[in-house]
Amino acid sequence: MAKIIFTGWEVGMRGIPFIELLREKTNISLTLAKDIKEGIVNNEIIDLTVASDLIASEIVTEARKNGVICEIVIK
Repeated sequence: MAKIIFTGWEVGMRGIPFIELLREKTNISLTLAKDIKEGIVNNEIIDLTVASDLIASEIVTEARKNGVICEIVIK
């Protein structure tokens, strides 16, 4: 298991591709993925636990490309 912390967003954040990324990599519901995106836009710090370090790395890499500020938490 790995944890990702979403801490903010950059101007021009691409919300729909980010929501699709979360759904594809984590199998969470559309509603939950939208809630995570909205939380980020509202400057909330969101943490998400995923199945593996590899998945976390893939999400962080792609999320950053979509304008999401995030990092993997090392335990």
